[in-house]
Amino acid sequence: LTSITGGTPPSTLEPIVDKNTTPDPVPVTLNDGLTSLNSYEMTIKFRSIGPDPAQSSTTSIQRQRSNDTNASSTSINMIVISAGGGDPAITDTTTYQIGNDQCSGSDTDGWSWTSSTPAEAEMQGLIAGMIGLTPLFDKPVFVAAETVIGIPTNHFTFQVSGLGASSGAVVNINQGDYWLAVDGQYIVKYTLIVEISMAADTEVLHQEISIDMNQINQPVSITFHQACLDASQVTPEP
Repeated sequence: LTSITGGTPPSTLEPIVDKNTTPDPVPVTLNDGLTSLNSYEMTIKFRSIGPDPAQSSTTSIQRQRSNDTNASSTSINMIVISAGGGDPAITDTTTYQIGNDQCSGSDTDGWSWTSSTPAEAEMQGLIAGMIGLTPLFDKPVFVAAETVIGIPTNHFTFQVSGLGASSGAVVNINQGDYWLAVDGQYIVKYTLIVEISMAADTEVLHQEISIDMNQINQPVSITFHQACLDASQVTPEP
């Protein structure tokens, strides 16, 4: 009967797929996601304000990495303003790593150079690979399929559960969003903004966290700062 009617034998029927199935909201760890890429450029920011309105702390991390050439550069900028205001305390540090060689420091504080043996570098990589960080996400809700920096992603939104419950604080802002790559489940973009206060507009505590992949699997050129090359020629003191 099947051959006469041109139908498909039951044994070869394709399973029915629910087109409305919600995408998986669980990301791989940040480390697993990054190591799966050939190269990337990313920015991570942490910002807190309060309880004094003039008091703030901002940390910005800029990282470039080429897994193909085993090279990376990481710049950390910290700006802290104490309660009452005043001049900010600013700290800048950059670390370059190419192969088994590493250089870190700043033009203000100077640069230091270290070289590892292949065995030491292997152990350092093993330890780093064991650190699997996953940003906070709580009962995520799927928003839509969206494209971010050319990468197909699934956008989810969430709120932090129990915020203010233990302190009795008023929750002014509680908003989180993240975008996962369809291929790989790694975080392409992440934002979390929370703000609480002990009473209306008093003792306000505001925090922001963001992760942005600026470039993925594009050529990345990483070279040592000239001061690093100079530091590599300095003979260590006995």
